[in-house]
Amino acid sequence: MSKKKDNSEKNLKKKLSESHDRSFIINEKTAFSVKEEYKTLRTNILLSIPSEGCRIIGITSAQPFEGKSINCLNLAITFSQLEARVLLIDCDLRIPSQARLVGLDAVPGVSNVLVGMNTLEKAIQKTEYPNVDVLLSGDIPPNPTELLGSNNMIMILEVLSQEYDYIFIDLPPINIIADAMIMSKHLSGLLLVIRSAVSRRDSVIKAINKLELAQANIIGILLTCAKNKKMPVGQYRKYEKYQ
Repeated sequence: MSKKKDNSEKNLKKKLSESHDRSFIINEKTAFSVKEEYKTLRTNILLSIPSEGCRIIGITSAQPFEGKSINCLNLAITFSQLEARVLLIDCDLRIPSQARLVGLDAVPGVSNVLVGMNTLEKAIQKTEYPNVDVLLSGDIPPNPTELLGSNNMIMILEVLSQEYDYIFIDLPPINIIADAMIMSKHLSGLLLVIRSAVSRRDSVIKAINKLELAQANIIGILLTCAKNKKMPVGQYRKYEKYQ
């Protein structure tokens, strides 16, 4: 193996490790400032989508390793704090991440339900986070785009919309796979995640153009890994008693 290929594989493993790092999941030890940022994002999302019925929100990115999966989970957790019934669906059927993040088996999951191997009741799992259920990816299928664009997927979302207040869908990177474009017509809104110092301007513009072509309701762009220069940490601590 050449040094170039060896370094490439090491970098890929490092990026995968970072993107699946459970230490980034919101918990009682998470900094107050981080929690407040997610609450602000929650408010902005609520103001950007219809207020009636189940809200289905897709999360995608331009390229891999930009933080879409961890932010999808953190948003699900943040919305569950409203005492709402929340479901997270992992529709990144090629390189799923949510099973590792929530520490559960990926099978049975979306793909198994779509082909009739399992029922929704068997596939939906409880998580350690109150009010947050997950429908994980399932077995990796040979035809994920066709499955996500099928009538069965529409019917599944219709059924789940009767059971949950919010559904968050982890979608593949839009510049790599067309799945997010296909799913966009079934969403109340779609959030594009980009990563500071990693995402390229041309890549982000390409992603937005694709979403606009699909007539997706882009409700915002989430910038991750950005340095916060708005308020010193000490200033946030003054407000911690209001948690």
